[in-house]
Amino acid sequence: MNNVVVRDLPASHLPIYRLEAELLKLPQVEMPVEHAFCAGLYARTMHIPAGTALTGAIHRQESFFLVRKGSLIVSTDSGPRTLGPGDMSVSNIGTKRAGVALTDVEVTTFHANPTNEQEPNALWDLFTIPAPALEYAHLEELK
Repeated sequence: MNNVVVRDLPASHLPIYRLEAELLKLPQVEMPVEHAFCAGLYARTMHIPAGTALTGAIHRQESFFLVRKGSLIVSTDSGPRTLGPGDMSVSNIGTKRAGVALTDVEVTTFHANPTNEQEPNALWDLFTIPAPALEYAHLEELK
């Protein structure tokens, strides 16, 4: 993992990392993931139980994000947004989001997969940027 100095993080990520640090203190929720493939494409579907607060990974590439079922509130650059079935957006490179599932939710991200990789851990490494080596205890100093 790359060691990222706190000053190198976008300011918009810091509140989400603070939230993530607090969420990690709570019992964790199972969110089953399904993987689907076709020529040069990868679809990752996550099932999120109602009432779950979560944070997302930072993506290395643009990808589509589609709500297939349920509704959730997601942080965006222009403030919170409620998404429901059929809502689709682009996850930009370097964006970190937080959300709350208002109902049971099913979301799918779609990624270009030119090597047709199918191993889940390799895909995770390929499409996401590792979390920075932050000392969550020191995030209070960043306010």
